[in-house]
Amino acid sequence: MKKRASVLFLAAAMVLAAFSGCSDNGTASTAASTGGTASTASTAEGGEESQAEENGEVVELEFWGWWSSEARKPVITEMVENYNASQSKYHVTYVDIPWGDIFTKNIAQIAAGNPCDVMANSMEEVRFRASEDQVESLDAYVTDEEKAGFYEQYIDACTGDDGSLYAIPYSVDTRAIYYNKDHFEEVGIDPESIVTWDDLTEAAYKLDVKDGDTYTRVGFMPLLGNGGVDTWIINANGGDGWYDQETLEPTVNTDTNKAVLKWIRGVIDHYGQNTYDTLSAAFSSGMTDPFASGTMSMLVHTSAYTSSLTQTAPDLNYGVIPLPEYTEGNGNTVNGGGFVLEVPKGAKDPAASYDFIRYATSYETQDFLAVNIGDFSARSDFGDDAEFFQNPISQDLAKCLEGTVTVIIPNEIKGYTDVINPLIEEGTLGIVDTDTALDNAQKAFEDFLLG
Repeated sequence: MKKRASVLFLAAAMVLAAFSGCSDNGTASTAASTGGTASTASTAEGGEESQAEENGEVVELEFWGWWSSEARKPVITEMVENYNASQSKYHVTYVDIPWGDIFTKNIAQIAAGNPCDVMANSMEEVRFRASEDQVESLDAYVTDEEKAGFYEQYIDACTGDDGSLYAIPYSVDTRAIYYNKDHFEEVGIDPESIVTWDDLTEAAYKLDVKDGDTYTRVGFMPLLGNGGVDTWIINANGGDGWYDQETLEPTVNTDTNKAVLKWIRGVIDHYGQNTYDTLSAAFSSGMTDPFASGTMSMLVHTSAYTSSLTQTAPDLNYGVIPLPEYTEGNGNTVNGGGFVLEVPKGAKDPAASYDFIRYATSYETQDFLAVNIGDFSARSDFGDDAEFFQNPISQDLAKCLEGTVTVIIPNEIKGYTDVINPLIEEGTLGIVDTDTALDNAQKAFEDFLLG
């Protein structure tokens, strides 16, 4: 695969090391509890001293994130409590804010001069937030040795156009097809036979079960779970999306993209709009998700989905396979993402904030989080003999990372998705035909660039 300036590729050798946990059940928890080398409660060599160093008072810090589920919040809370117990200069309180509110609230608090102290945020937009002066530079606190513990491409994603570091990688992910092993065995499908999109739809329709005109089991729908139109566009184009990576010119309505949207709409038409709407509502409403309950046989989702299934369907017999190729030989490229920890602009004590970030992204704590939540770590110094990596699902998800790309939207075209997504959605919902939807989105993107 060719290199592109705004797309980060994960090498296969990197994957096996990154997707790992600890080799002993107690190692990560103990290290996280005692602090290990994760937190020194001091600044980096040559860095600035925090308020705690100056006056000896405990600095109260708020850490904002959106992890509120039963699978994640207890682990995040334990990590925070372990940090608080590891030193006496800072006290962190975890505040979980809904995904739909946290980002706008963060910006509003920055504008009001009263931001939180540590913010979990998207890796893809670190550079944009840096250009908008929404985050503090971490250059005064981070050592070269600390940066060397992470894969270079993730540190690069956290680096602004000015060369300063504005965040530390917290977790990364990929996408895969989750499949119900019992359903596959029932109808005689070998998961390894699903190589192309045609194979995927053929398997999906074979897995369908109907009671009269009503589907009681649905094989697969491309847009349900955590795989939007972007996922399939990037898969079909080997990493490219809605614009040329070099020239930034819109490529929304290419022949390939039109074929992709037509395929997506065709699968929805196969099941009917009502079936799609019902299943989509089940996912978005927080009800028992159709894959976990056995109503769907396959689902595209992120690597983090395993932690949810552990809670909602602990006895589910499932496996994972890579997203199939658009056409044979096209590759299994898939879009992934990542999250970072950063210090919002105007935070009262950036040095104190970074001390917690150092702890949360340290080897010991990342081990703890990987084993207990299942997230991928962006650290490059794990061994492939770790406990987490012994899980067969972990191994299969690691293979999916080999073709994962993280798209960093250039600042010059930031906001274009707000313009084109509603128009593309008109095609997926059948409001207009799919070709017209992409032609309209292409024109809107071009107008957007003209200002």
